[in-house]
This record gives sequence, C-alpha cells and structure tokens, in this order.
Amino acid sequence: MRTSILCVSGLLLVSPAVPSLALTELSGTLMREEDGTALAGHTVGVTRWSVAHGTAAQAAIPVEWTATSDDLGVYRLDLDESLPGMDRLLVFTSDARVFGELYPGVDLRGVDPKGADIREPAVVTVDLTAGPQTGIDLVVARAERREMVPMGDGVRLDTRIHLPSRRPGLSWPVLLHRTPYALFGANSEYLRHDFAVVLQNTRGRFDSEGEDLVFDADGWLEHQDGYDTVKWIADQPFCEGCRICAYGKSAPGITGYLLAGTAPEELACVWAEVAGGNLYHDYYYPGGEFRKHMIETWLTENGSLDKLDEILSHPNEDDYWRQRNLLERLDMVKVPILHYAGWYDIVSQGTLNVFKGLQEGVTPGARRNQKLVIGPWTHDDYTSTTRGQLRYPDNSAFQDAQQMGLDWFEFWLKGVDNGILDTPPVRAYVMGPGVGTGAPAGNFWRTSVSWPPPATETAYYLHPGGLLSTAPPTEAVAETSWVADPANPVPTHGGSNLYDDYGKGPLDQEAIDTRADVVVWESAPLLEPLEISGPIRLILHASSDALDADWAVRLEDVYSNGRPMLVTDLILKARHRIGFDREDLLSPGQIHEFEIRLWDTSLVFGFGHRIRIAIAASNYPRFESNPQTGQPFNQHTGAIVATHRVHHDVPHPSRLLLPVVDTDAVTGCAATAPVTGLTVEMLGGDTVRLSWNPSDDPCHRQYRVFAGTAGPQWPWIVRRPLAETAATEIELTDPGVFWQVVSEGTDGGNGPHGAP
Repeated sequence: MRTSILCVSGLLLVSPAVPSLALTELSGTLMREEDGTALAGHTVGVTRWSVAHGTAAQAAIPVEWTATSDDLGVYRLDLDESLPGMDRLLVFTSDARVFGELYPGVDLRGVDPKGADIREPAVVTVDLTAGPQTGIDLVVARAERREMVPMGDGVRLDTRIHLPSRRPGLSWPVLLHRTPYALFGANSEYLRHDFAVVLQNTRGRFDSEGEDLVFDADGWLEHQDGYDTVKWIADQPFCEGCRICAYGKSAPGITGYLLAGTAPEELACVWAEVAGGNLYHDYYYPGGEFRKHMIETWLTENGSLDKLDEILSHPNEDDYWRQRNLLERLDMVKVPILHYAGWYDIVSQGTLNVFKGLQEGVTPGARRNQKLVIGPWTHDDYTSTTRGQLRYPDNSAFQDAQQMGLDWFEFWLKGVDNGILDTPPVRAYVMGPGVGTGAPAGNFWRTSVSWPPPATETAYYLHPGGLLSTAPPTEAVAETSWVADPANPVPTHGGSNLYDDYGKGPLDQEAIDTRADVVVWESAPLLEPLEISGPIRLILHASSDALDADWAVRLEDVYSNGRPMLVTDLILKARHRIGFDREDLLSPGQIHEFEIRLWDTSLVFGFGHRIRIAIAASNYPRFESNPQTGQPFNQHTGAIVATHRVHHDVPHPSRLLLPVVDTDAVTGCAATAPVTGLTVEMLGGDTVRLSWNPSDDPCHRQYRVFAGTAGPQWPWIVRRPLAETAATEIELTDPGVFWQVVSEGTDGGNGPHGAP
C-alpha cells in the first residue's frame, strides 16, 4: 500500500490510501546499424496502439512515454500495465538526428512515426500485460551517407546524402545545398516533410578535390560543378524521376543563382537568400572601387587568398566579369526563385536586380514566378528587431522565413496547393524611425506585384551653406570644397558591411559628418512624413585638382534631436563616370558631371526629421582609399593630397533624386484581396473566354492573364506561359490550357485560376 502526501498552501494534506501502481519494466538496447555498437543519449518513445491507430497517414503519432539510453545503450521505462490498451504498445526510436526503427522492421526519420508507418505489415506490438518486456533492441542508423561525386573533369566533390527513409525502392524530391563552408547535418524539417537533402562542398573546399576557384566552377564556365551534380543526383535511385530545388544563404545562395544560370532540366526551383548575381557590382567593385575589407577578410578566413591577385587584375567591368554575370544570361534561367534580401545587406541591390530581371523577363518558367521578401536586415538573421543602433518594432521580424521556404519547396516539388503562388510577388518592409525615438512613422510591410512601387523622382538641390531643398539653385556661381588626404581617409561607420569591425546597419554618423573632409547638405525639418521607396541617385557636378577621386556618398535620416542615422551609402570612382568598362581620368580644374547610384531603400522620414546627404572622398576600409594620382589601380607608387569641389549653381545643378511615394496611390487593400468582376464563359470545345471590368474592383488597377499548358501533377501552376494580355478579354483555345488572373495593382494578389 502506498500513501501519497501533497503540500498545498502551507497545509499538510494526506490523501486516502490507494492501491499501488502495477509497474512493469519495458527495456532494451539501442544499437548502431553499421557495427552493432551501443548508442548512448538517444531517445525511445512508446505509445499505445489504441491512442495511435487513428492517426492520419501523414500526421505524427502522439508520444506517450519517453526514455533516454544510458552509456551502455540501455533504455528502461516503468509503465503501468493496468492502464487500458497496454496489451498493444508501439516502441520506436525518437531522435530527429538519426534514422530509427519502429519495433520491429519499419525504419523512420524524426521524433516519431507517422500514421502510415504504424500500419506497415512488419510492425509488431508489445504486450506489457504479459509481464516485463526486455531485449527489445532497436536499430539506429546514421542519418547520412557520404559520396565523392565525380565532376565532368574527374574531380570528386564531398557530398552528403540525407534520405527520409532507408526503405529500398523509394524516391523523393531533392533539396540541393552547395557551399564553400563546412558541412553540417541536414535540416530535420526537410526530412520530416519527405525531402531528400544533398549537401556538397564546392571544388577545393574541405574534403572536395580540385582547386578552390571561388565560384568560378559553380556556373557556366569551364567547370560546371552545379550542373554536373544535378545530373548525378537525377541518376540516383533515390531520385528516380524526381525534381530538384537548390537553396542557400549568402555564398550558398550565390551557387544557387549560378546553378539556375546553367539551366539543368531537372532543376525545378531555387531559394536564394542574401545573394547577388553580378559579382563585379554586387561584391568586388561596387561603384567601381575595390571593396577592400570584406573581400580581403573573406578570402583570408576561407583560405582563398590566392584568388585576390586575379580579382585585383580586373578593376574594370571587362569580359572577365561579364562572363561571370548572371544578369547577362537571365534568358537561360527557367525556374521560379524565392529571393530574400535586407536593406542593409551586403548585396541588397544585387538581389533586387536578379528578382526584377527574371520577374519582368521573357523566359517561360521564370517570368512572373519570382518572389521577393526584403526587410530591415543586415547579412544576419531575420528575427532580431535591433539593427545597428536602431530597434524596429516587433513586426519587422520575419518569423515565417523558414516556413515560406518550406512552402516554396512543397509547391514546386510536390504540387501542394498551399497558397504561396497566390501571395504577392513582393513583400517589402518600409522602414521608419526606431522605436522610442519620437512620433511613429513607417515601419510596416507593403506587398506589391513589382519593385519599386509607384513613386515620383523628386529633386533635392544642393545649395550654399549646406541647404538641401526642392528649389533649384539661383546662384550663377557656387561651390563647396574640401581637402582629401588618402593617408587619413574617412572611416567606415556602419552600412552594408559583412563584418562587425566597423559596424553594420544604421549607425549615428555625427562623428563622420563633422570631419573637415566631409561636406554635408541638409533639408529643413519635414512638415509631414515623407516616404522614399526605390532607387536613389545623386547627380553631382564636381571638379578636382587631381586626376582621379572617389565620391563616397551617404544618405542620412537626421532625427529631431539632431542624430544623423545612416540610411544607405555607396561610392563612385571618378574615372568610371562614363562607364565601368573604361577609364576616363579627370581634367584638373574641369567640372564633370557624375551620377552616383545609391542602392535602393524603403524608408519614411518622420515628422520633424531632416534629409541629409554627406559627401567625402573615401569610406575606408570598406572601400580602397583612392591615391588620387590617376595611376593604374593597385599599381600606384604614392598618393597625393587633393582639393575637390562640388558645384551647385544654375549651370551645375547638383541634386539628390529621391523616389517619393504618393501614399494615396497605395490602396491599402489586403494582400489577399481577391480579384472581382471576373466572368468565365465556355464557348464550346476547348475554348474559354475570360472577361472582367477593372472598375468593379477598387483594390486592383489592372489585370493580366497568363495561360499555359497544364501538367498533370501541377494543374494550377503557370509553368509554360502561352499568352499574356492586359486587355479585359482573352479567349484560350489550346487543348489542356489553363489560366490565371494576376493583379497588377499596388497591393498585389493573384486572382482565380483554373482549366477549361
């Protein structure tokens, strides 16, 4: 007889005497499949058949009891045999790190089996009411296998294959991740959703053979390792007839973009995070100046410094870079891509350019099948609300980043109609002042069908005395000058940086802007919030007494307390003012016109804030310091101090061009607002007529229809567009044609779809 004692609110209560529990031991050993050795620290789960048998085929069964194996691999559970249903127990390994076993005979991956697993004929249950059950040994296999996959030239790449099951004769859609970084285990969520995962180190990295070519072997040049890997996967038994999607963040995102440019027919989609497609402008030479700190540090950290001399020998956008530029071969990309970017990321403009080029291009499969999410992030995670020295509201965190990627794969690889195609193509965060810094403005998500949203390019002119205003200059002659010394460059402080050495994201620029070698122009306090979303340009009329110079430009949001926070910045090497493929040195004393294209952003300047533009001749060490001698890049023998002048008068109207958004043009309709006023008529045979009246639908300004041949697996996906029109009526007559109506309004959203 056992008596239980319960202490409540300081009183000692004694419960009535109750019969003791009829505890019976259930025990066994966990063994490694390869050699039979015991495995410690793994979990075993137990569930009654009466609880589990009604579980849906793809749903996980509930786990009722668990135990962890000891150093000898032994697990033990004391269970109450008097409970109903204890005559039929399911015993299984319950560890997402490994393949396990449902006792006995059915292997599984994940923390618990699915309803379909427990109905396998090989499953045997345990009867605990018959007495203690011992010796129930469960087999645990490693969750991966390793292959050295041969490329076209015989070089073998270290490749890890993770499968959802060990059962022979099965195949799955495949997720491919190619990286120059160390390989870790596969994402268990992908395996739980029945995707095979293939991880691979790129050429010359870690245990992969060959020379590390730093992305040169990942695209369409002499070596096409991504393409060769896809072909190898397609020939494997686990991928019989399957389709493949590539994914990755940062460098693995680059390999995904480059793979898309090789156009293997087995490739179904890509998910690329914070990556760019134009190596010259996005990574190595933004604005024509060498991105010194990031490139040298990254190459050094990754043991790839041998590549530096090759990079430095091509300071202009020559054939070397054009051959490596995805934007030069967008017509080869035939797959949908999910793009993630951050306003303070190191390649935000590169991501936008790839998205825009594919979304508005002509290639079937890629056109109108792109998705973009961009928020107030650096190159790091998407869930933190603090960036630089600002804290954004909780809504800025992209909590469903992984789920959206999983939905992308489920849709394009399995045809699961999870609604992701019906989400607007663009989801962009409109930044505002940081939390607790004054009246709220901005800091919301906007969805749209394209980037950028409708905006009016508005000129803010540079005036004497550091004034920035929309009024054109009236002075016949006006200039602002400063002296720049390459030996004392203006330091990097925040912005689109990869490393923390000089800060990342929006930082206070006061210490920078008050230097004698930095000149600033600032607007009057704004009388109402002002949104800018899209590309930003500075038309600069400038002269120098040197043969070359750099124009380092910062756009800043000056808060009502005078604190200038960085919004976006870039640089232009003066010798590239006509083109990045050529060099045109300055004529000392002559006024030249320059166009500095800052990277796109989306931000609301709050009430009482000021718009500031700051110009210097350096931003070091983010960019190389220009010696100002005009000598060939990286071959200078010295540096000189130079005087630079910005001209801002009637003949030389230097001006900042901002994409000002008319907020009245934004409908405010929900992203899922359906298209209305659509009628469908069957005209006989395979002919269908679609017609609509846009005036009936205030949430959408214009419609387009896409028509294509329907595949049996994906009847609702526009995979091969045959027709497109902005008219209000279209007739489709091809057999098997299906259709989709897509909004072209500012809020996005897709309309109905179907087949005749």
